Amino acid sequence: MAMTILTPEKLQKLAPAVFATAPDHQVSDRYGFMPTIEVVDALKHEGWYPVRALQTNVRDTSKRNLTKHMIRFRQDPDRQIKVGDCLTELVLTNSHDRTAAYQLDLGLFRLACENGMVTQTNDLGGIKVKHGKNIVDSIIDGSLNLIQYVPKISESVDHYRSTLISKEEARLYAKAALSLRYGEDWVYSCPVRPDDLLQVRRIEDHESSLWKVFNRVQENLFKGGLSGRSSNGRNVRTRAIQSVSEDVKLNRALWQLTEEFSKLKDGDQLGFLVPKAA
Repeated sequence: MAMTILTPEKLQKLAPAVFATAPDHQVSDRYGFMPTIEVVDALKHEGWYPVRALQTNVRDTSKRNLTKHMIRFRQDPDRQIKVGDCLTELVLTNSHDRTAAYQLDLGLFRLACENGMVTQTNDLGGIKVKHGKNIVDSIIDGSLNLIQYVPKISESVDHYRSTLISKEEARLYAKAALSLRYGEDWVYSCPVRPDDLLQVRRIEDHESSLWKVFNRVQENLFKGGLSGRSSNGRNVRTRAIQSVSEDVKLNRALWQLTEEFSKLKDGDQLGFLVPKAA
């Protein structure tokens, strides 16, 4: 599959914090500053190229080059690793304002909907590197370690694709996803209902497998645009997720939800949770 590599100029436009030349003035002397662009260049040298970038919007323009940012990397077409209907990516997040360390996650890019997700590779969610010495070497080592998880992720995806779930089970999954996005009181604060998250945006997603339900819910949550009603009765549309922190956090949570949902389904425990039809 052909891909578009972000040029330095495009990367600068999408995420100027990647090119920061100094950290926040409030950091201590022990803070080891490393410009994100140096890590980007090191990953490019290892065959991982930036294909998408995002940074958190801030009102204070002085924080624009310091705020949390995210870059997604993919290998060249001849080396791309496929997982089901997805391509493997590396997801790098960082900030220069003391709010986040360098973090590298294993990501999946789904070809059908051009929507990226972040897998949970272990209990920590990825590789974290504190600001200090040897950041580049730690990130490169981390990328090699993360790739070792790909076969396990691939097995999980194959299993989700072969796991069929009922309409009531899909609604239960969507309810859990809404609680992850809007909190436990989502029934009162959320403008949309579970069935809205299950809307199909393309014909190939009609299948009732756990994998397709996961993808429909993930895409509808992240891209927004769903019609609903606010708590005071106004017609509204859900917003796309633009926050780097929310992007990674919710992606990880949805992946973990899918893992747990699959375990319950395999153990035939969903029957205790899904209400029986009248």
